[in-house]
Amino acid sequence: MTPPLIERPRHLDRGRRALLGLLTALAWAVYVYLWLPLLTLLAWLLGVRTVYTRLYLEQSQLDAFLLLALPVIAGLCALVLIVWAEYNRVRFGGAERRRHRADVDDAAVAATLGATPALASGLRGARVSVLRLDDHGRPVRRSDR
Repeated sequence: MTPPLIERPRHLDRGRRALLGLLTALAWAVYVYLWLPLLTLLAWLLGVRTVYTRLYLEQSQLDAFLLLALPVIAGLCALVLIVWAEYNRVRFGGAERRRHRADVDDAAVAATLGATPALASGLRGARVSVLRLDDHGRPVRRSDR
């Protein structure tokens, strides 16, 4: 029995991968489009439309506070985030805090998986393996991708 195609996406030709990517993007666009009525309702409840109408359509002028204060506030927020990131980099950088775990021997792997010692040692040497299981869920053999 051949494995499903989804496990081997590199075996698809470039045109089919592009088509599947386009279909995925289209599905996400439809999904986002379905959320628009709820987002519109939330914006209306929060008064975004009223604020926009009063500030820009009725008065037909820009507020000097908005032009001056908002960029300053945005700059201060960026400055605070940069300072916080640099503080964390200085505080936590350079030191490896994770402890090295002891290696697990092949016998322990074989006992835990219910596999043969040869299979357990083969798993250690392989970078990526696909395990074939019997009816009881015990590994019987492996194949490299």
